[in-house]
Amino acid sequence: MIRNVKHTVLCAVLIVFSVFGLSAEKTPVDDLYHYTLDNGLNVYVVENHAAPLAYIEIAVKAGGIAQSPQTAGLFHLYEHMMFKGNTKYRDAAAVQRAISDMGVPDWNGTTGAECVNYFFTVPSKLLRAGMEFWSYAIREPLLDPQEFETEKKVVLSEIEGGLADPDTIYSSGIRKTLFPKYPWRADPAGSPDVVRSATIGQIKDIQKKYYIPNNAALFVGGDVDPDEVYRLAKELYGSWRKGGDPWAEQAEPQLDEPLTRVVYQVMPYDKISPQIAQVSVMFRGPDAGRDVRSTYAADVTGYLFQDPQGVYVKTMMDTKELGIPDQQYVWEGYQTTRATSILNFGALVTDPDSNLPQRSQLFLKTITDAVVPRILGNKNIFTKPQFDQIHQKMKDNWINDSETAEQVKNNLRFWWITASDDYYYHYVGNMMKVDKKGIDAFLNKYINGKNALVTVLVNPAVYEQQKQDFADAGFVEITKDTAFWYEDPAYRDAEAAK
Repeated sequence: MIRNVKHTVLCAVLIVFSVFGLSAEKTPVDDLYHYTLDNGLNVYVVENHAAPLAYIEIAVKAGGIAQSPQTAGLFHLYEHMMFKGNTKYRDAAAVQRAISDMGVPDWNGTTGAECVNYFFTVPSKLLRAGMEFWSYAIREPLLDPQEFETEKKVVLSEIEGGLADPDTIYSSGIRKTLFPKYPWRADPAGSPDVVRSATIGQIKDIQKKYYIPNNAALFVGGDVDPDEVYRLAKELYGSWRKGGDPWAEQAEPQLDEPLTRVVYQVMPYDKISPQIAQVSVMFRGPDAGRDVRSTYAADVTGYLFQDPQGVYVKTMMDTKELGIPDQQYVWEGYQTTRATSILNFGALVTDPDSNLPQRSQLFLKTITDAVVPRILGNKNIFTKPQFDQIHQKMKDNWINDSETAEQVKNNLRFWWITASDDYYYHYVGNMMKVDKKGIDAFLNKYINGKNALVTVLVNPAVYEQQKQDFADAGFVEITKDTAFWYEDPAYRDAEAAK
């Protein structure tokens, strides 16, 4: 079941400003310190002495958002090469020994649509060794040709493994439909052909443009002294050469309204029971990179839509034809991103062998013709107690998400990538300013009168029984041959023409 997965933070008015030393910049969060090196590297330190551990992470604003059809997959490949040797740890074996010698229990690197990050946890007494490890890894990778060819095969196996995975097929189909102009920017895994033909020269170009201190941040949390972290950061990262702003030239954004009509898609999905089906309705959502104000309204609306006694859930449950068995099987989901946000309404329905295509269309119609108009037409539909309850949930969620230094570090890194550290500091405070007028503006801008993507996940046996009904209702099947942008002749031909 898809749930709203928004990260939450403490309201700025509930916490006091703190500062440590003359070098730190003030933040409105206790025990969180921010430093900026002369080369532009942001250093964030979360002090918490509950356990003798230090959580160290370095993040770069890159990944899918920086890709073109010719580079889609190279950030993923570069991420792998970070662990294959550098000027201090000469090969993959030496890298692994260094990690093992530090007693690291958990380490990894990830490539996402908007971020590439690397992280591990070390005993706090090994803080310097841990910070030094990532300094060499990110600044001085050897990019050995033999390791490079080996790692290309590893990345290819990951990408090609997804070609047969139902979840990857489904998510890729959604991205291709909702981001039709630049689908590669929402696909951090990348294209097999790009990875297969990748050169070290291309990787070095990425390194020079994006792996620079003024496009990166170091996050350290746990049993550490903030000034010591700053001192070590200057020592270990201070000579990292600053580069040009990789985002100085603004790329053309994804389409705000990518669909010229309602699009219906169905996917036979063997992970779902024959007794149920999943119906989803998706709209393009507000991106933090272009419409920050609406991201707050989207989140507040999400809280309201999750209310079992609220207008959305009650309207869906009252529409008996939909066949939703219980209110817990209705959801609304939204996660803020910098450039590829999606609003997702969904439900599990029973009796999927009975008029499922028509009921899926009814689900959309109930949202657009019943739920949204009821909200827009009634200025008193949301009560003060409802808003008070939302505000309390925000505070409770912040407490749950801030129990450890690692959680604070993770939340801060998420918002630094997605929007800014200031967005993180003042998130809940800005959420509490959202009123009915702001919710109406959000609904009118992103849902009311907009075309949606409607998808259905259904057991393959049930789908076969209604295959013609789906086709007659205008549904197109999602398959591995249609879901991936790089398999689409239209994209290949367009790139070839260039």
